[in-house]
Amino acid sequence: MDDQLRQRLGLPEPQEDGEVEIVTEAMNRDEPGTIVMNVSREDVEKGRLENYLREFKKYEKKRLRGKITIIFNGYEHDRREVYQVREITNWVDRLLKNVPHLFYFLSRENYAMRIAFFCLSEVVGRSGMEVSITKEQGRRLIEKVTKSAVIYTKKRKDSAAEQRALAEDILDELGYEQTLQ
Repeated sequence: MDDQLRQRLGLPEPQEDGEVEIVTEAMNRDEPGTIVMNVSREDVEKGRLENYLREFKKYEKKRLRGKITIIFNGYEHDRREVYQVREITNWVDRLLKNVPHLFYFLSRENYAMRIAFFCLSEVVGRSGMEVSITKEQGRRLIEKVTKSAVIYTKKRKDSAAEQRALAEDILDELGYEQTLQ
C-alpha cells in the first residue's frame, strides 16, 4: 500500500525496521462462523432500519469483524440482481449512513461485501458475473468505506496491524487495484 493511500485511509505509519508485528488469521474475530442478517422485503420497502441498527449494536459488542452476511428475503423470484432493485439500494445507502463502519462487519464469504458495495455504486454495465462501475467512482467509494471502517477500529483501540489487515481485506475484496489501471 502506498503512502498516499495509507494517509488518505488514516492508517498508522508502518512499523520501524526491526519491530515485528504478529497478525493472526483469526485476529479480532471472537465468534466463529458467519452470521446471516435476514432483511424482509417489507422492511426494505417500508424503509425500516431500527431492528437492524439494534443488531449492529450487538455486533459491535461481540466484535464481529468480517462475520455478517446480509440476505434480502422476498426477492427470490425477482429477475434483477440485488443491486438493481432501487428499494434495496436505498435501504443499504441508509444503513451505511447509520452504520458508517458497515464494511468492518461484512463478510467476504458469499460476496456479502461486494453486494453491499454494488448497492452503493452506480453500476454502468454487466456481463455474466462481471459488474462494471466507473473507476473513479469505485475508487472514491472504496476509499470512503475503508476509511470509515479504519476510523471505527481506531475508536475500538485495535492495533495498527489489525487496522492495516482490515483495510487490506476491504481493498482486496472490493478490487481497489482494478480502479487504478
